[in-house]
Amino acid sequence: MVVRTTLWLLYLVLYIVVGLGLAKPTYAEPLPVGNNGIASRYPNDAGISADPSVIFNDGFETYTSANQLTSSGNYSNYYQGSNITFDVSTLYAGSKSVRIRMPQSGGEVSNAIEKIISPTRDTLFMRAYTRFAPNFAGVNSAHSGFWIEGGTYGGPGRRPNGTDFFMVMIENSRSGSDPEPGYTHAYVYHPEMDDVYGEHWFPDGSVLNGSQSFGSDFISRPKVNPTRGVWICLEVMVKANTPGSRDGRVAVWQDGVLVADWTGLRLRDVNTVKISKIHLENGGQGSTQINDRWYDNLVIATSYIGPMVTNASPKLPKPPSNIQVNP
Repeated sequence: MVVRTTLWLLYLVLYIVVGLGLAKPTYAEPLPVGNNGIASRYPNDAGISADPSVIFNDGFETYTSANQLTSSGNYSNYYQGSNITFDVSTLYAGSKSVRIRMPQSGGEVSNAIEKIISPTRDTLFMRAYTRFAPNFAGVNSAHSGFWIEGGTYGGPGRRPNGTDFFMVMIENSRSGSDPEPGYTHAYVYHPEMDDVYGEHWFPDGSVLNGSQSFGSDFISRPKVNPTRGVWICLEVMVKANTPGSRDGRVAVWQDGVLVADWTGLRLRDVNTVKISKIHLENGGQGSTQINDRWYDNLVIATSYIGPMVTNASPKLPKPPSNIQVNP
């Protein structure tokens, strides 16, 4: 009788706790892959701007100089305009791409195109085709890739407090004997970071300059080193967490294959800190040579975009041939 009473009381307590939401777990939902996103409905991205989930798209066809990025109203700012050109010979589709050049330099150079996201968002997907120069090498602490900012970035060396900002940059930079151009990873400023200059998260769960945990839903994946000299489709999702919960998420796709998925994140403590800005970048703290990186067919949306297709029929995802993984 005592055993039955004890069990009944345990069941009652569990029922009350779950009913109140105090023991409610969060689970990471499966993410789409391959040509199963917005782009599958718009062959060659034609007309994709009309999709209700698309915030912005740009094939960089109409610009002849960097100042037109802002004068057109498409972008809010650019940095080092002399290092930004529109290339008619190296492109993925259409007639032009944007080339961002990291010049040979002993100091830090920030080369970027910036766009304000308005209205601000809790979740954002950003996709572009990108290409590293075949000889891309020798950048110290490279910041080259996709930047997504929540709130207002406070500058380097500031730890977010949960009510001001967060920053996620999907970049390629080297550490030690890493191959060029460096493994694709997330460079992140968030409230729990150990180092005031941010943490570097890798797809296998390893963390440089920190000890961040990614929760029970995290799946370790091999590190990815993109092949230089070829076009790849790169997409990133940043989902800000529900304040008070650890349901934030950052994911990366290369050519429609999910190559990184960091779950269980706390990026903010108030829902007023929303995604407010994006960059396309190719900069860093010194470069031993000129290093070029191209971008084309940028799309920003509120749901998965996926690679460009040549017809409207979705295809099953398959590993792209230009992914190189670490042993």
